[in-house]
Amino acid sequence: MERMRGMRLGALISAALLCAITSFSPAGAGSDDATTTAVKRYFLAEANARCQLLDGATAMAVTSGYVQARNALIRSTGGMQSLTPYLGQARAAAQSVACDAPQLLNEAAAAANAYRAFATQTRLSLPGAHAEWIGTRAHGTEPGWRLAQYQSNADADLALGLYGTLSDNRFTVMADFHDGEKPYAARLIVRDPQVAQNGLIGRATGSLSDTIPLGFGSGVRTFLASDSQETEAEIKPRVRANLIGVSASGDYVGDQGPVAVKRFDFPSRAWRAIAPLDPREDIVIAFDFRDGTQYARFEVGDFITGLGYVRMPSVYGKSL
Repeated sequence: MERMRGMRLGALISAALLCAITSFSPAGAGSDDATTTAVKRYFLAEANARCQLLDGATAMAVTSGYVQARNALIRSTGGMQSLTPYLGQARAAAQSVACDAPQLLNEAAAAANAYRAFATQTRLSLPGAHAEWIGTRAHGTEPGWRLAQYQSNADADLALGLYGTLSDNRFTVMADFHDGEKPYAARLIVRDPQVAQNGLIGRATGSLSDTIPLGFGSGVRTFLASDSQETEAEIKPRVRANLIGVSASGDYVGDQGPVAVKRFDFPSRAWRAIAPLDPREDIVIAFDFRDGTQYARFEVGDFITGLGYVRMPSVYGKSL
């Protein structure tokens, strides 16, 4: 089976039978499908880097699509073992394929057409192992969550992601602690791949702790929030509900409007530190209070794919 899959993938790559992105939806559930999808997208991205067949936005979308397919494979198989052997083949094929090869030109055109259709999508859900990133490009000139992962528990409601307009947003965490206490500082803590080879996987979802999570005592990078303010924002995902606040599932969701929260903005170099991490691992926000620190866990997931979705321009030459 492994040999047959390698022959099939090798034939696809060598013949430049590419499958350009049709959406950012998760790759197929089977590991063979995920491997094939990731290799094809990687090949197209590598071939385009040499041949310059795609405009910048479409090239970014293809690369983001590869990252998502790679992440889906890691989640389904537990690692890169089934993908790594083929990336070298894909890179070599991309370096040798003729830039005017009809099949390559056709697939580059298909990628451009797929991008133009996808860029009009106003909302994107990127499920992870325990949490999801939710992206939105609607109402581009109004401030709001452009990419967010929400965490709610008995002690607090939290949201991490990009907040602002499509053209001007910040990497931000917001928190509403139910006891009314407000932190005076926040820090993002992520694994440093140059020091620690593996990240923490198998986290306790949606909980706060007053001790630093296991695995974050060393081999990490820490980013202090550069700005903080009190504001009003939504820090829970909006649920469709009727006039009395009951959702389709019968749960009472009540008022879903903005609430008073504490907002902390991180420097842009902080989100860049997330890019090389395993999609299954934790990143941690440390909230500093006068009487101690509370630690909240978030999942890396498909943050980079969501970032590409938010940052891509529309087909009309301006943000939607």
